[in-house]
Amino acid sequence: MLTNILSLIHNATTLLFGVYASAAFLGVRLNRKNNLHLLIFSCLTGVIYALSFLLYGTSFTEQVYPLIIHIPLVLFLTLYYKYNFVLSILSVLTAYLCCQISNWIGITALTVSHQEWIYYSVRICVTVIVFVLLIHYVSDVTSQLLQKNAKSLAILGFMPFVYYIFDYVTSIYTSLLYSGLEIVGEFLGFVLCITYLMFLFLYFKEYETSKEIEQQNQLMEMKRVQTEKELEAIRRSERAVSILRHDMRHFLSGIVSYIENDENDKALAYIREVIHISDQTAMQRYCKNEIVNLILSSHRNEIEHHKICFEYSIQLPEELPISDIDMTAILSNGLENAIHAVSSLPETERFIKLDLHTKENKLLLSLKNTYATPPEIIDGLPRTSEIGHGFGTRSIWYVTEKLGGNCQFSVTDKYFVMQVII
Repeated sequence: MLTNILSLIHNATTLLFGVYASAAFLGVRLNRKNNLHLLIFSCLTGVIYALSFLLYGTSFTEQVYPLIIHIPLVLFLTLYYKYNFVLSILSVLTAYLCCQISNWIGITALTVSHQEWIYYSVRICVTVIVFVLLIHYVSDVTSQLLQKNAKSLAILGFMPFVYYIFDYVTSIYTSLLYSGLEIVGEFLGFVLCITYLMFLFLYFKEYETSKEIEQQNQLMEMKRVQTEKELEAIRRSERAVSILRHDMRHFLSGIVSYIENDENDKALAYIREVIHISDQTAMQRYCKNEIVNLILSSHRNEIEHHKICFEYSIQLPEELPISDIDMTAILSNGLENAIHAVSSLPETERFIKLDLHTKENKLLLSLKNTYATPPEIIDGLPRTSEIGHGFGTRSIWYVTEKLGGNCQFSVTDKYFVMQVII
């Protein structure tokens, strides 16, 4: 009698577990209204299950269980809650797979105790515990995962689907599971392996995508910072020009006075001083390409402030084979790293040389600088232990690889050398 009562409770808790867990996995909030509707559905399908059990027996009812419970549940979630049909199937299959936790623990208890009432008692308790844990810690994550693209959903649903088919084919519709055939016993291990490999592939692809997005964000931030530097350089130049224009009348008056007083040497010296001031207000042109001029001009003050010997040989056309953003990422990062490297050296040893030109529609860049401590090259990239540094060379490498070019970093006994071909 006790066993029959526990069996009835076990069937009821399993049914409720499947219905409520399937809904929660989809993202249905278990509020008062939804709990009532899910309970009504569970009662209706439970009545059909009970009638089938009384009229046709256990074996037949187990075989038609998908028609009595699973298919109506999928349709209910799809039609009433307006979820995608495939997602509803996947949630039901996932809930079915989760039922195997209580099944295995119950079988373990039966094997140890040889008492059916213990088997059902353990299954009831485990079902309730697993349900509570799933609702609190898993359902929200699952509902978010089910919003993934079709490829991700196929991988997520592969294992539950195969297990569902395997379980019914080998234990409900046939007795293959208990036949002792090695191929049957090893099948789930094979499926688990395939699913794991598929998951690794998907994870790697998503990881690559996220890293690419992260790099793009870094490049956009660099472009923003570089643009701010360029605008500030232009503002300084405009302010200087404005002051020079305002003072030009005074300059000319001073020159006229010197000439009128036959002080030609003072007049010439004064003119040279005005020319020098005027030259400082001009945006220096290094080549025909405007973005390279802006980048180098924005770093000129920093180079002069640190009293760095800066040599350059630049022969570029107006149009480059790469975008302004990519050029900014490569050249700005290279210069910033070089300036940082030489700044800790004695003033007489601070040296940077830039060679930049095009050949056969390819951009060739060579940047070398002295250093205080030779950087360590690991896997082709220089590594540093300084906080906040090391991102620049990775960005240069990333942009070069993205454009199908070649980027090399090397260290001689005197210079750190960066060479880029795009």
